[in-house]
Amino acid sequence: YDPRRLASRILGMGDVIGLIEKAESAYDEQTARDQAQKMMKGDFSLEDFAQQLRQIRKMGPFQQILEMLPGGMGQAARNIDPKEAEKSLKLTEAVISSMTLAERRNPDILNASRRRRIARGSGTEVQDVNRILKQFRDAQRMVKTLQKTGGRGMPRLFG
Repeated sequence: YDPRRLASRILGMGDVIGLIEKAESAYDEQTARDQAQKMMKGDFSLEDFAQQLRQIRKMGPFQQILEMLPGGMGQAARNIDPKEAEKSLKLTEAVISSMTLAERRNPDILNASRRRRIARGSGTEVQDVNRILKQFRDAQRMVKTLQKTGGRGMPRLFG
C-alpha cells in the first residue's frame, strides 16, 4: 500500500509506477528484447502479435490495467468494457491458433477459403478473422513507423 499511488488513482492520474511494475513482472526481459530486435528489423508476424497479447493477459485482470492508466488514456479506457476486452483478446488468440504456421508467418496467403477454415476452427465468423487481420496490419504499420524513427521510445516500451 502506497498512499501517493492511491491518491494518484483517486485524482485520475493513474498508477503508472504500478502499471510498469505489472508489465515488468509479466514480461520476460530476454523475450521482450528479442521481440524489439525483430521489430526493428521489420520482422513482425502474427506469432509475435499473439505473444504480445499473451503478455498483456499475464499482467492481470484488464480492469486493473485500465484503472492504472493516467489522465486522458484512463478516461478513454473507462469507455472500454474490460470483460469485452478480455473476450476479444481470447478470441484473437483462438483465431491465430487456428492458423497454420505458414499462415501465421505470411498472412498474405489467407484467401477466402482459408479464412473460412480459420473461422470454423476458432469458433468465430469470417468477419472476426478479417477484423483481427486488420488489427495485425495496423500493428505492423506502427512497427514500420517505429522502425523509420530508429526505435526512439522502444527501450522504454520493451525492456
